[in-house]
Amino acid sequence: MLKKLLFAVAMVVFATAMNAQTVIWEENFDAGTTFPAGWSQQTNASDGGWKIGTNAVLSSSSFPIPNNSSGNIVATNDDACNCNKANDILITPTLDLTAYADSTLFLTYDMFYAKLSYQGIIEGLEIVASVNGGAWTSLKEMRGRTFWVRPSGVDVSAYAGMAEVRFGFKYTDNNGWLYGAAIDNVKLVIADNVVKTNVSGVGISRYLDVVPTYFDYAKFWTGGEMFITGTVSNSGFVPVTSFDLEISNGTNTTTETITVDLPFDEFYEFQVPYTVEAGMNEVVAKALNINGLGDDDDPTDNEDMASVEGVTPVEGRKVVGEEATGTWCQWCPRGAVMMDFMTAEYPNFIGVAVHNGDPMVVGAYDAAVSAQVGGYPGGLMDRAFGDVDPIEFEDYFINRMAQEPVVSINQNVDWDDATRTVTVSSYFKFLQEMNGDFRVAVVFTEDGVTGTAANYAQKNAYSGGGAGPMGGYENLPATIPASQMVYDHVARAIVGGFGGAANSAPPTNPEGTVFSYENTYVVPNAYDVTAMHAITMLINNATGEILNAEQTDVPNVFVGTNNVNDMVSVKMFPNPVVDEATIKLRLAEASDIQVRIVDAYGKVVVDRNYANVSGEQYLPFRVGTLPMGTYMLTVTAKGQSVTKPFVIAR
Repeated sequence: MLKKLLFAVAMVVFATAMNAQTVIWEENFDAGTTFPAGWSQQTNASDGGWKIGTNAVLSSSSFPIPNNSSGNIVATNDDACNCNKANDILITPTLDLTAYADSTLFLTYDMFYAKLSYQGIIEGLEIVASVNGGAWTSLKEMRGRTFWVRPSGVDVSAYAGMAEVRFGFKYTDNNGWLYGAAIDNVKLVIADNVVKTNVSGVGISRYLDVVPTYFDYAKFWTGGEMFITGTVSNSGFVPVTSFDLEISNGTNTTTETITVDLPFDEFYEFQVPYTVEAGMNEVVAKALNINGLGDDDDPTDNEDMASVEGVTPVEGRKVVGEEATGTWCQWCPRGAVMMDFMTAEYPNFIGVAVHNGDPMVVGAYDAAVSAQVGGYPGGLMDRAFGDVDPIEFEDYFINRMAQEPVVSINQNVDWDDATRTVTVSSYFKFLQEMNGDFRVAVVFTEDGVTGTAANYAQKNAYSGGGAGPMGGYENLPATIPASQMVYDHVARAIVGGFGGAANSAPPTNPEGTVFSYENTYVVPNAYDVTAMHAITMLINNATGEILNAEQTDVPNVFVGTNNVNDMVSVKMFPNPVVDEATIKLRLAEASDIQVRIVDAYGKVVVDRNYANVSGEQYLPFRVGTLPMGTYMLTVTAKGQSVTKPFVIAR
């Protein structure tokens, strides 16, 4: 039988100044990893429930606990256990509060608890109390924060004067597999009468109504509408009933009086519309005139600042967003929502949904993308930033669209209905000197893809709304039947490979260098060519970065001036080549030309120069001893190159 410890707590004054709180009991859990005297718990968890240790020891992959101090904390971790934590109660010693009958008492504590959800189930944390060993009474249900709240707390004056009082921290996973909660520095204090507020978490945020959530961006469009967001918290025991919110960017200042009801440890989140100006915008938010009485006792923490750079999108750039997705992936509806949002919002965004583990997979493309993302959904933005969550696509897109392109691209896309062959003629112009290993890849995507097989059904963690709204997926079932799913942006093929075709672009390119590249793709009968797009990408092989891209429908006739003019045109026939072929050249004016053929390994197998060639010419090509495989034919005249792939097939 457990011995009940009764603490007749004497007043210990840790802060002696007038109007300072008085600490009458406290525990910081730093003495060791076993429960301090008088502490106990109720738990059905197989891992032992609440545990004492460092944040590092008590963390897990999906519940990483930030550092709170150099000592210990106490935490319960449902992510690591995945066990029954429906009733985990951390219980204080029994406290004798008879000496404080006329006092205003608060139980304070540091808290890390985010109130997250998983698979539609939301975790919970509440402060409870018990008198004389009786039933638990709920005092406060905690709101989630993504950082340590120092301190949090609850008014327990109702228990002042009572002899046997226990307080508890009751965590529940509501019979799901959730995350957890952590507590530190628990104190029982006599409240002071000091007004204390602070301003934190100020950001300049973009509101995405499809989610809907506020996101802080480093850059946004000049003239674009954002919001100044942040939190005003009451960290004192005196209730806050009003404050003046001042917003200033150094040029313009606005002030608004906000009426609130904030007891200790409660907070008010503000969102103030803001129009982004060109260049760096530095904005300061202040809370002034608290309760109409002027500044609080410590105004140094009553302001916070944020910044955003106003930028203008450059001409001639398009940005490729490759989304890693799959019908098995329950969080991937987030990727679908953001791909649709980006496509509707930005004509210069090119979306490619690279499927994994479902009927829409393209094996080589999937393998390359999955190796670069940390999970699903994941994403790449021009392959320039590493793994990007689709929810961040707009932020990274803006960053990319503010950078001047180094190459311009346009394309013609021809369709042969009889053979179901797409021929893409891609035209490139370097806008600055660029020397190196550059490669061309062409991706084909399809919209409106459907299927009747069971693995076309989409898993959906947003069902029921427990994980928040997500573009309407919260109103759909946890497994959305195949009959209700339509998939857009679906990658169907990547010609040239993920890194692009070797030797498909010249290695030396002074500013103004132009070249063209042609490839073909036979569209399977099951694909709807009227819903397909062709995407040309030029890739820097040294970094993997997509330098620029172009997307058009299939078919497409480019209207305007191609990057490559009619100085030289090239055709090889027959293709594939068995023994010999003819290279047909047409030159707009007399020119010296270079004819080069490179194999799939980058080895130059033919390199010939012809002087003063003009008009239409026919050059013979004999296979000789060259092995079977894919080759690149490049003809250069007056700084312009045309590249054609061909196959030797005996």
